[in-house]
Amino acid sequence: MGNIAQHQVGMTYAGSYASKILLEPMFRSDDIMRNYTVYPNVKFKQNLMMAPKLSGITALNTGCTTDNTCDPAGFSIEQKTIEVSNVSVKQVQCWKEFQDQFLVESYKAGINMPDLTGTQLADVILNRVRHGIQSDVVRNMWAGNTAAAVADCTYTWADGLWKKLSAGNAINGTTRLREVTATSTSETNCKTVGAAIAGSDAITLLTEVFDTAPSELQQIPASEKRMFVTPNIYNAYYGALTAVSVNGAVDYGHSEAQSGVNYARLRFRGVELIPMYEWDVALTALTGADLPPLFTMPNFSGGAGNATQGCIYAASDNLIIGSNVNDPDTQLKMFYDEVSENMYIRSNFTMGYQYGWNSLVNGGALIA
Repeated sequence: MGNIAQHQVGMTYAGSYASKILLEPMFRSDDIMRNYTVYPNVKFKQNLMMAPKLSGITALNTGCTTDNTCDPAGFSIEQKTIEVSNVSVKQVQCWKEFQDQFLVESYKAGINMPDLTGTQLADVILNRVRHGIQSDVVRNMWAGNTAAAVADCTYTWADGLWKKLSAGNAINGTTRLREVTATSTSETNCKTVGAAIAGSDAITLLTEVFDTAPSELQQIPASEKRMFVTPNIYNAYYGALTAVSVNGAVDYGHSEAQSGVNYARLRFRGVELIPMYEWDVALTALTGADLPPLFTMPNFSGGAGNATQGCIYAASDNLIIGSNVNDPDTQLKMFYDEVSENMYIRSNFTMGYQYGWNSLVNGGALIA
């Protein structure tokens, strides 16, 4: 196994001088503890007992000796299962990788020199691994597919919600998101990850997904629901709210366009929007037979194709993570082995995903 941190060819050593490692931001879309329901003690499988709604059971009381003639069919307890996979992080770092680089100045001295514990490099490695776990957990929650042939094996340790929602015909009784026709965005942009989306089309998508949601989802308080969207739907919606050089632009939009104070907390009709950066990553990585059926739309003007601009609207309690820990990125340790003179980074946890009711989820994607 190669070193987790490697020096770049061309980095040169110029003696001892003050230096700081600049960390590239690792954007993760959301907080699993806030936007989903976490079952923290699942070591292999856990059954979820699902009790559906019951109505139509009241009737006029016609006397003491008369049976109630309103006799509903009752309800059946359903079962869903969260099955988790054993997930690990196993990485190694040798001190020699940076022996001839400026980072060697931060190494310890003498017999403890190979022990990177407490050094700047160790802090950087732990930071990168911790954020990497957070990103992988959220990405696989949606895009995981144990049957995928994708070169990146990190997609295949669990089936995610895209696959499970399709298999359960969760949205409008089909395997795919609702088709929402764009009027100002091209077919190419609707199929291209990261392409620009017209603000009017973003609003049309959010409105359609909100208005066509099942009544059970409509009745849940807005604070207990989320609208998960691709990043450019989020950006296009924000752009529409902060329009400046258009008819009807208002002073609030002008002010917000300058300050951006509300960019990180957008809402649509009271429901918080979550920009899913990992969706763009997954829709780029998954190709051919690995493309998620949830995003496969039959009615593009040029024929069937894979949409890349969408929204999933759900109750937070309906999206479930099973694990044997509360927060996977905290299950991490780094230690030094005196025999091999290597630093080892280890993390182990279980992780699996499931959703509850079809009536508590809806979604749509733009086509043109």
